[in-house]
Amino acid sequence: MLPGGVSAVSGLSILLGAGLLGLALRTARHRRHAPGLPAAPTPGEDLSPQTPAVTILLPVRDEESNILSCLKTLLAQTDRPFVRVIDDGSADATAALAREAADEQARAEGTPRLEILEAGPLPPGWRGKVHALAAGERGVRTPWLLSTDADTRHHPELLARARAAAEARGLDAVSIAGGQEARGLGENLLIPLVFAFLDALLGDWGPVADGAGPPVANGQFILLRREVWERCGGFESVRNETIDDVAAVARVREQGGRTGFLRAPGLLRIRMYRGTGEAVRGWRRNLGGLFGGAPGLVTATLAVLLLPPAALAAALVAGEWLAALFLWGAGALSSSLFRAGSRNAPLYGLLYPLDALLLAAVLALGVADRRRGRLVSWKGREIKV
Repeated sequence: MLPGGVSAVSGLSILLGAGLLGLALRTARHRRHAPGLPAAPTPGEDLSPQTPAVTILLPVRDEESNILSCLKTLLAQTDRPFVRVIDDGSADATAALAREAADEQARAEGTPRLEILEAGPLPPGWRGKVHALAAGERGVRTPWLLSTDADTRHHPELLARARAAAEARGLDAVSIAGGQEARGLGENLLIPLVFAFLDALLGDWGPVADGAGPPVANGQFILLRREVWERCGGFESVRNETIDDVAAVARVREQGGRTGFLRAPGLLRIRMYRGTGEAVRGWRRNLGGLFGGAPGLVTATLAVLLLPPAALAAALVAGEWLAALFLWGAGALSSSLFRAGSRNAPLYGLLYPLDALLLAAVLALGVADRRRGRLVSWKGREIKV
């Protein structure tokens, strides 16, 4: 018993529950105060020229379920960019659908703004996506490049506002964290908690918006000043990086450029994975790549994820019902706050601690993969590290 007649199990439950709530409230506060994008330039300003200032590079591999919806939002940008789709050996209808979209755009507007390229065979020592981006950047002459993914959906003003942010903050690379969609039980258990974990690690968004601290990026949206990026060596300079998006902004920093990471969940929406199996495999690969080389951080994260459920089980076994109720309630409320902050369904927080246990398992599996030197394969390609 602890002083005051409180058992060790009850004391631990109170401590862990309070810790979870503190972490959730801190993350919510930082999300709420994250710097936003400036307003879109008004028509006629220099930031919205008639000649496109941006070429969008969209690498695709077996994306027939995403390609048309994504292209619709890219072509609807008020900045009127060029769009290059780089097909990376798709075995489905992705390339055919993209060509149909290009024909339709040219007929509707009279001036083609969408072209389809082939990435070609993957050379040794290259990652597939980066190889496609390198093929797409050849011959580009616009002042800016945007790398994005087929599972993204862009608000019409997003590109113009991202470019305005670059000009206002004096940035050579701007990356955007969007809103992550989750549907069904498995996606909703895992995906919002993953991004809560990443945002909790990030902490205050203010410094990273102006390039302070370690390089941070989201490969779903990276806007690069072409002249600076060419001095960095282009995408060839990150051809075999496991985490190529972070490596890209790190290269910009190495060349004296300034990078920023901003949050815009209402302007960029993404559904990365469809279904529980795809979400688990995808995040097993991503988390292994991100954190497999950071054992201290992984250990601390697993402790945060696993100690409260273990204490909850201990309280139930000991018959400490009030302690168990408090700890479950604190965990469920924290999970709900994490989900509300990322615009996901808060009610899934009531399933705590299933979400924490699932994330812990996926993280542990990803780290084990990294230690073996091989991440989970993706779209038929092995990923060696």
